[in-house]
Amino acid sequence: MKRLFIAFFIISSSFTFSQRWDGHASGFFGVLNPKARIQYELPISESLTTGANLNYYFVNWTGPLLEPFIRAYGRNGGNEEGWFFQAKLGYGNLKRIDIYELNDETENTRWSTFGGGLALGNKIIFKNNLTMEPLIGFRIYSSPNINEYGSNDDITDDAIDLGEDVGWFLTTGLPLDFQFKIGYQF
Repeated sequence: MKRLFIAFFIISSSFTFSQRWDGHASGFFGVLNPKARIQYELPISESLTTGANLNYYFVNWTGPLLEPFIRAYGRNGGNEEGWFFQAKLGYGNLKRIDIYELNDETENTRWSTFGGGLALGNKIIFKNNLTMEPLIGFRIYSSPNINEYGSNDDITDDAIDLGEDVGWFLTTGLPLDFQFKIGYQF
């Protein structure tokens, strides 16, 4: 997976030519589900860009989530600002707390989530290349596989799975993708 992301950035950065900007870096801190988000974007043609978001979640399922994306800008004059359509894939290596029923111990375990999404956004440039970027869309990520508690009671396992899935989709795995970032375009 790591090689796929590296190849994606090498190929996309080789397409950067004759643009009025070389890159865009932005970020913000998530309020509803505490996380830090940084983004880097590169132009690849007159109306396309590519880049990635790196999110680090601090509550519930904690850890990094990387989302490479491609954007198509609707503006005829270029891809430096304006409305865009975005498609992304994502991979996260998150940590959760497992509680074992037999001896009441807690253990941090890591697990992987995969997904993707579609969104609409608008990049607005202010004086001195400062940017503001709101984005809204839909995303879906795989929920944690928590059927590891060692209980032979299928009803208990099903209830735990359901509770974990509901918690996941109300916090870190929320399908509504709303982002607001402030950045600099150079």
